[in-house]
Amino acid sequence: MNAKGLLFTKKKVLFKEGEIIFKEDDESCREMYIIDSGRVNIVKKVGDAEATLTTLDEGSFFGEMSLITGNKRSASAIALTNCKLHSMDKETFEFNLSKDINFTRQILDTLAHRLEETDTNLKRHIQRSARLSKVFNVTG
Repeated sequence: MNAKGLLFTKKKVLFKEGEIIFKEDDESCREMYIIDSGRVNIVKKVGDAEATLTTLDEGSFFGEMSLITGNKRSASAIALTNCKLHSMDKETFEFNLSKDINFTRQILDTLAHRLEETDTNLKRHIQRSARLSKVFNVTG
């Protein structure tokens, strides 16, 4: 994402390698982030384990879903390396959406891509489950 021309709540928010940026199920969904430098892992609890959903690099953004929906965080964000991030609170996010059509397009394009990726992964898991059911003759 091109961050030029965008308004930010905070610039240069620093996180050290391994530091938690936010946790899954956190209800204090106050900010989204754009990565200026570093890498961030987005992870989700699956039973007692954690699964990495994606690794984001410079120029990527995350945390926007909670600003859009008002719901708690659906995954955790953890600094994979030392990171420098820019943040937007809901008010700043909405201002940027209303004033910058390119920002709005990038948000929509990314959300659509993430939804397509989730759909593809869901289909893959359903197919794998169906194959395993046949192999092990599982019903119900």
